[in-house]
Amino acid sequence: MLWILDSPVPYEITKLLPFGMDEIVDTPLGVQLNVFECGGIAIGACMSHKIADAMSYFMFIQTWAAIARGEARDYNEINTHFVSSTLVPPRDIPWYDPNKTITKPNTVSRIFVFDASVIDGLKAKYAEKMALQKPPSRVEALSTFIWTRFISSTQVAVAASDQRSRFYVVAHTVNLRSRMDLPLPALAFGNYYRAVKAFPSLDDKGECYELVEKLREEIRKIDRDYILKLQEGSEYLDSLREDLRRFENIKGEVVPFTFTALCRFPVYDADFGWGKPIWACPPAWKVKNVVVFTDTKFGGGIEAHISMMEEDMARFQNDKELLLHSSTKYLN
Repeated sequence: MLWILDSPVPYEITKLLPFGMDEIVDTPLGVQLNVFECGGIAIGACMSHKIADAMSYFMFIQTWAAIARGEARDYNEINTHFVSSTLVPPRDIPWYDPNKTITKPNTVSRIFVFDASVIDGLKAKYAEKMALQKPPSRVEALSTFIWTRFISSTQVAVAASDQRSRFYVVAHTVNLRSRMDLPLPALAFGNYYRAVKAFPSLDDKGECYELVEKLREEIRKIDRDYILKLQEGSEYLDSLREDLRRFENIKGEVVPFTFTALCRFPVYDADFGWGKPIWACPPAWKVKNVVVFTDTKFGGGIEAHISMMEEDMARFQNDKELLLHSSTKYLN
């Protein structure tokens, strides 16, 4: 078990899961119990994104753990909220096949740890450089830092002419529960999220201090009227068509970069009766340019679980600024 806690290898950790990451299966939930020679255990759980988002996943684990502790004697004592199909009715979209978006390129995953003091320093730095009414949050500052280090470390390998033909798309997931007309509780089960997209430009140094402002601008659009249209189906369908048209008309390479923040989610709250977990982590993604943020268990830091193409990661993980700001003990 020590290899997991002391020097975890992302793709090795996936062996603790019942399914392969991004594997297309019909089973909505899978659980694998792993027992180590030292007596420790690890619970690997996979839940289909067809039925639930990250918050639903963690609330399910919490409820399961509460039942295991004997806090709920029967179903009536379990708090549930299953109305997503009423609030956002399912729709048949014959012209859109989400399975086509699932590819398995030659990616590698690494875990980078950023201490709270480092994140505070980045917040202060970007607050000074950005003309924002509200200083950047921890996630906003770290997203900007990681994205600019990716650009800086990879663009040196791209010819100037090719660099100009690159089209960058940065996406960030947004929890819709608190944005509904009648705000939903955290235990609302379903896919209550949207991914907002920003199209940042670069300055001569490959920096992009406008990323936070662009993302905030897109997030502000997710208001009551937006969600009403989303529930009607028109907003979702229109956004799908707009994305398809936009990317079909692009001449050059589209470079996506996606951030998902699980910070302040109840990642470490699951107690099955033996105490809370020592460490919890997402599996290694098989999609390029994906970053998942999780809180460190102690100290207020953030772990960045990053997947990239192998050649990009080779440059990114050796970027001097990245090495200066993060702990990189997980590089096996």
